[in-house]
Amino acid sequence: MKTPQWIKKLGGHAGELYVAAELSKRGISNSLLTENFSHDDILAGNKDGTELCYIQVKSCHPDLSHAFILKESEEGWVNAPDNQFVVFVWLGSPKKSESPRFWIATKKEVGEACIRQYHGTKNWERRLTMEKGLNPAWENNWDVFKKYMP
Repeated sequence: MKTPQWIKKLGGHAGELYVAAELSKRGISNSLLTENFSHDDILAGNKDGTELCYIQVKSCHPDLSHAFILKESEEGWVNAPDNQFVVFVWLGSPKKSESPRFWIATKKEVGEACIRQYHGTKNWERRLTMEKGLNPAWENNWDVFKKYMP
């Protein structure tokens, strides 16, 4: 049975809230961006506003999917500025009371991973999984945000 769009939206929103909470826990000011803010979900930075970054959150609900789905167009992230990041949030199965897991990388690194996951000219999907595509060094890589910490 196809998953209703509203359930997918809830999973995406949950991932954004988890990331915002983790940033706040580390003393990093952040704000969720409006839904129509292309390719970014969170604006974060230091208190005086001299260092800002943009974060795209990609969520995966393990009871619905086992992969983070990106698009062919996201291969273009190889040219993204250094202050743009992607946080992959594996939400954890509520049936098993699992906690979320996080993989954090620059958009450049994720763009390179998308290129490596190339599926041919007719397939727009770039699926990243824990087994293939997600770099193990990205897991809990919150240190990429050090310069935004107080």
